[in-house]
Amino acid sequence: MTEQELRQQVKDAGVALLKEGLVRGTWGNISVRMDDKKMIVTPSGMDYIRMKPEDTVVVDIETLEYDSPVKPTSEKKIHAAILRDRPEINAVIHSHPVWSSAVAAARKTMPSITPKMKELVGEDVRTGDYGLPSTKKLTEGAVKALKDRNACFLANHGIFVCGKTMEEAFEIMREMEKCSKLYIDNIVKAELGKEEVDSNDVIEVFYKKIK
Repeated sequence: MTEQELRQQVKDAGVALLKEGLVRGTWGNISVRMDDKKMIVTPSGMDYIRMKPEDTVVVDIETLEYDSPVKPTSEKKIHAAILRDRPEINAVIHSHPVWSSAVAAARKTMPSITPKMKELVGEDVRTGDYGLPSTKKLTEGAVKALKDRNACFLANHGIFVCGKTMEEAFEIMREMEKCSKLYIDNIVKAELGKEEVDSNDVIEVFYKKIK
């Protein structure tokens, strides 16, 4: 793909995240590998609808340097670290969808509960160590949790997914959110001993159960 096509791909992925309810406002960030040395990332704090392809930023994967008046996402360090560690990966998405974020806040490892999730992600999904945004601890936690996996939770900080293509990464994001809800629902139903649970109580019961 050309640079312009990759920029458009990042833009389209951001819009799709919004339309499918997998992100809110300007939260989350996206990257795509441009070549062995560079990646294209979303800008910092810009709405995905308003964002233009030319607002995306080319960032050096090794040095994190960029030549643009637009500031790249503050999580560029994690995106670059993942792309350095996983040469087969070409697209990375970070977001805070509701159900996945709930599991991330629980700081647990979630088993792959559907055949599709196991195929796309791996045996389970680990949670990376808690760290403040843009810190070395957060970055190292994400890279470690993603070893031999295509998704990870970050403690109290949503999820990262990665794929060989943007389409694959997006499919993993969808499956992660679906399976996170299933995981929570199954635990809550087992705790309460019934099939139907008031949606307002689900996450509260989930946290009480896993403490």
